[in-house]
Order: sequence, then structure tokens, then C-alpha cells
Amino acid sequence: MLLELVGRQPLLRNDLHVVADVGSDLVVDASRLRFASPLDLAAIAALTHKRSAAGGAIELVLPADARVASYVQRMDLITRLPAEARVVGHLPFDDRRDRASALLETSPLTPETAGALGERIGRLAKASLGTGNGARVSRSIGELIDNAVSHGLGPSGAFIAAQTYTGRTTRYRRLEVAICDTGIGVLRHLRQNPEHKKVATSTDALQRALEPGVSGTAEQRGNGLPDLLAHAGARGPARLVLRSGDGLLHAGRQPSSASAPRPESSPTWVEGTWAWLRVSFTP
Repeated sequence: MLLELVGRQPLLRNDLHVVADVGSDLVVDASRLRFASPLDLAAIAALTHKRSAAGGAIELVLPADARVASYVQRMDLITRLPAEARVVGHLPFDDRRDRASALLETSPLTPETAGALGERIGRLAKASLGTGNGARVSRSIGELIDNAVSHGLGPSGAFIAAQTYTGRTTRYRRLEVAICDTGIGVLRHLRQNPEHKKVATSTDALQRALEPGVSGTAEQRGNGLPDLLAHAGARGPARLVLRSGDGLLHAGRQPSSASAPRPESSPTWVEGTWAWLRVSFTP
């Protein structure tokens, strides 16, 4: 499979450039990538490990833009690729200044690392958004972490990455976090519950997952996504993007209202579940 990442934050959109084949080899061509989000980083890590576990050869073509290539390297994507992955392109000087208050590098997410990573996300959120708002947002992100480690882990694991933005150019302080797992996906998870066994498509499953009380188990506790948006958007705009199977869903929340989720089918199949959350506050 050839996956071309073009422009800004391509995995948030539904116009990916994909050439599929029946083999397990994977080439991620990021040469025309102009801006990478945490979702791009965590998803590449998850996707390459999934394909590597299936016996495929892995190749990553680095961004031609030196600034984007430097960011990809600084966010530890290169070190998180499968050991046998081939990296094509020029790696710039690796700037290792301490950015612990501004970013979380691409990291493996497991039951053993979940606690420490959750604490680091909490510190990141509080440093960027303030103590009260940061604590509220970190609880929401904890729902995504819990989803990934409780029923999203596949043999190839899961990955997390996060970045804060100061608001100097956007007028909003922002925190973005992405968690990408290689598990069974939202559709198969929901179908484990007899109540939802007739859910037909990944698109339907993603929309159903945002309804209160919907779960892949017999327990009526839901998967936390409705609460996640409510908490994250309590003080500022929040946006959630989910990809699983051939489904893609955009959902938003303002302090006073929630926008209707926008599910759609995607030509790009995602094995597992990819989640991206952005929370914004005025400086």
C-alpha cells in the first residue's frame, strides 16, 4: 500500500491519496506534507507496526520541508517505527531542547505506560490551559487512554502524541492529542454486545459510540465519548475526530451547545481506532 500524506494535517481529512494492493508492504510518502499534527504521527506509528506484524516491508519518505522533517524527528516518530523500517530522505539536526511543557513525543501506549502518560498529559494540559481547565481536559483525555488500553489494544499496540499551541497566531491556546490503536475497531467492539450486533457499518458504529450508554459490553456504562466532549468543551471549543474501519466522524462542542456529529465513509481503511481531540481556549 502507498499512503501519500499531502498538505496540512491530511489524516483529519477525507481526501487521502492511497494506492492499495493485496500485499502487506507499506510506503508512507510524506514528501509533500506541509504540517503534521499529533494524529499524523501516532497514526503512522500504529499503521507501520500493524503492517510490519503482518510481514510487510515498511518505508517512510520524509517531508521535503526541512521544518516538517525536523518536527517529525523531534516528536520521536523515527525512533518509534519498526526496527526494520527504511527511512528515505534527509534527517536534520535533532534539536533536543526540553519541551516537556509543550509536547508529548510519539509514545507507545500500554496498560503499563498508561498511568505515567496520563500524568504527563495532565501536566501538559495544566501548563498550557491553566489548572482548572487543564484538569478538566486531562480527565477527558483519560477517557481516550482508557478506551485504547481496555479494548483497543491489538498485537501491534497503540501510540499517543500531543502538542500545545500558544495562541499567538490563532488567537486560541490549544491542546491537541491523538491516540491510535491497532485493535478490533469500533464496529467489531460494539457488535460484541448483542444489543448492537445489527450495527451494519463503521460509520454507523462511530455515530452510535457517541450516544450515552452505548458499549461493546453488557454493562450500561458507555465508552465515555459523550462525557469526553462535554467535559472538554465546557470552557472552550472542542473538536473530536474518530477514524475506524471505513468510517470517519467529526464532532464538536461549544460551551453552550454541541454540533451534530458528521459521519462519513472513507476510502481509506483504518485497522483499529484513531482518535484526535483538540481543545481551545482564548489566551
